[in-house]
Amino acid sequence: MPSQDKQIIWEELHDFPDQVLAGDRNEKIVENIREERRKMLKQQKQRKYLVWVANGLVTCAVLFAFIWMKPFSFSAETAGSTSFVDPKYSTAAEKAIEAVGITKEFYFEEMEKDTDYFIVRTKNREAIVTFKPNTTEVRTVSAIVNGNELPDMYQKYTETARAAFLEAKQDVHFERVHLFQDKEGTTLSFELGNTGLDQQQFVRVDMKTNKVSHFYIDYNPNDVDQKYVSIAEKALMFLSNNKRFPFTKASKSSDKTEEIWTFTNTQDRYFVKVGARTGKTYHIGYLSNYHIKSIHEVIPVTKPLIQNIFGLDITGYKAYGGRNWGGYVLKHQGKPDITVSIANLDIGNISKISVKW
Repeated sequence: MPSQDKQIIWEELHDFPDQVLAGDRNEKIVENIREERRKMLKQQKQRKYLVWVANGLVTCAVLFAFIWMKPFSFSAETAGSTSFVDPKYSTAAEKAIEAVGITKEFYFEEMEKDTDYFIVRTKNREAIVTFKPNTTEVRTVSAIVNGNELPDMYQKYTETARAAFLEAKQDVHFERVHLFQDKEGTTLSFELGNTGLDQQQFVRVDMKTNKVSHFYIDYNPNDVDQKYVSIAEKALMFLSNNKRFPFTKASKSSDKTEEIWTFTNTQDRYFVKVGARTGKTYHIGYLSNYHIKSIHEVIPVTKPLIQNIFGLDITGYKAYGGRNWGGYVLKHQGKPDITVSIANLDIGNISKISVKW
């Protein structure tokens, strides 16, 4: 298990929002990350150093993940995997699919063995069943079917998902449905057909409660309560020096703390995220003319912006990070953390501000 300090660092790295960094500086940033990781491994017992690393690394973690890490998948190329599937496990996988009510026939052609689980799957990953090692005791079941292949027994969950999309005034045709079951329960994720938008729309329904647990749904900005649009417009005006811009897209999504409205101009690539319950601004992204030349300027430059956009007084906050890291983290004991991203590392112009409420 990682130490408490390492765990804190890891969580902060994952929480940092997306970056927009100059492409010609990627190599330099990656080298900085490598160097800091070497230092951290050598001095991992020194708490003060670990905290400093967290504050420095947090601003470039997403870029690091984008360059060096691939999305997690059960790859057939790993040392423990094989194209041969023990008939005992393929039969057990078929029974596990039948047990959750899916009638579609799957052909299990790949198997992977690990110390924690055995995996049996189809080549296209449409069906994956995992077992406890050296047993046929099922741990998880994952199956993807077309919308018209979902058995009638799931009709009430389909209607729950359909109602969520109808609220956004959308025609509903579910292209795919993903069933996932583990020891915590079973969920059904309903995906719309290809909408030509930048993110797949979905609604996930918990079968135990028949309630929506997670979702991402697109809206026409004109169909959204205009008080949220107004909050987003005002926030954008502060960062753009009182310029007014239209939003071409709105979306609503589930989040850890509350549902979030995201207002975007997809062509000019600016956005604002607003809490659907509190009306608080969470993130704002716009390539601004506000510049930060050094860490000593972070608080003076951002203080009026953060006050106007987020309603936060950052008196007493301290800044960590730097232009070479892609931005800064502002911290104060007992108050929300704030991240300030910069786009052009030579100029230091602010491109995004986020508050971790």
